[in-house]
Amino acid sequence: MQNGHAPAVAEDGKTRAWATVHLAAIRANIATLRRIASPSKEIMAVVKADAYGHGLLAVAKAALEAGVQWLGVATVEEGRCLRRAGITCPIALLCVPAPQEAEWVVQYNLTPLIGSEDVLRALVAAGCREAHLEVDTGMGRAGVLPEEATALWRLAQSRGLAFTGLGTHFADAENPQDELSQKQLECFHWVRSTLEKAGARFRWIHSANSAALLAGLDSESNLVRPGLLVYGILPSTRQNQLWRTQFLPALQLEASIGTVRELPQGHSISYGATHRLTRPSRVATALIGYGDGYPRRLSNQGYMLVHGQKAPILGRICMDQTVLDVTEIPFVQSGDVAVAIGKQGTECLFVEELAKSVGTTEHEITTCLTQRIPRFFEP
Repeated sequence: MQNGHAPAVAEDGKTRAWATVHLAAIRANIATLRRIASPSKEIMAVVKADAYGHGLLAVAKAALEAGVQWLGVATVEEGRCLRRAGITCPIALLCVPAPQEAEWVVQYNLTPLIGSEDVLRALVAAGCREAHLEVDTGMGRAGVLPEEATALWRLAQSRGLAFTGLGTHFADAENPQDELSQKQLECFHWVRSTLEKAGARFRWIHSANSAALLAGLDSESNLVRPGLLVYGILPSTRQNQLWRTQFLPALQLEASIGTVRELPQGHSISYGATHRLTRPSRVATALIGYGDGYPRRLSNQGYMLVHGQKAPILGRICMDQTVLDVTEIPFVQSGDVAVAIGKQGTECLFVEELAKSVGTTEHEITTCLTQRIPRFFEP
């Protein structure tokens, strides 16, 4: 350790920019979700998009160790990777597969969500015998319209396909008092009741993502589908100290400091000269940029942590590097470590903060991290 701070030389191959994923945090978050959802509900950990950028296989295995019964993916390829790794639990395919992927859905024993006749026919032709019925209660993205759900269920029955689950997606679960969320919930209940009167029986009823779960919109469900909370990331309307202490961020994103230089007042910084120094300054170049998935929109407004202190970003973030102002931070030198997401000393920089700074969803921050960032997994 140098000056009681980060090591001057990165260890274990962490030489340029890297992410550390704490699997213990994943397991702890699943335990917290279990308490919130109640033991009677099954949990589907959503691990799509490389587990929100955290690492598909490692996160999936940690979630299963923590007791989740289901995994949720977006693509057939994600399901294939899990199956080839020996994972045998139910895997829900949350997005509509392309027609030519139907045979692979069956081959890898994925549970598709079906909400249209053409997808149903393609999957039945490929040999699919079990699926979940997806209802569009207001999302407008996929799913059968409520008044057409019974007809689709009957078609499935006639073709030998069993709908063992019924699901929908909230369009705005982060605003649970919004009229749309309440209307969607009422509509979902109506569809379920109508289908059951027609003779349908569903083993699983599901609608709640992380935000909906915290908002109590899962009361009629016996399966919940958390994504963000698995990774210790809070939905925007639940970013308060109460929930912050209950969910642990799993990801730490760090980069080495490449150079540290003294520059005169008036010197321009980075492409476009969008920043000029207002004083003689000491600037450090962190070896991470938008080519790694670090948001370029943080240019001239974000910061990283260096020696446990906030180092403002100067100028435009480059593809491979980011310039930091370390004038007020003593002893910074080449080889020190800057934290782009996570904790250093007593300071923390959460995913939620970055998302708010650039006006995007929390999901985008971690899912956009590229494969150029190696992931290291702490048990």
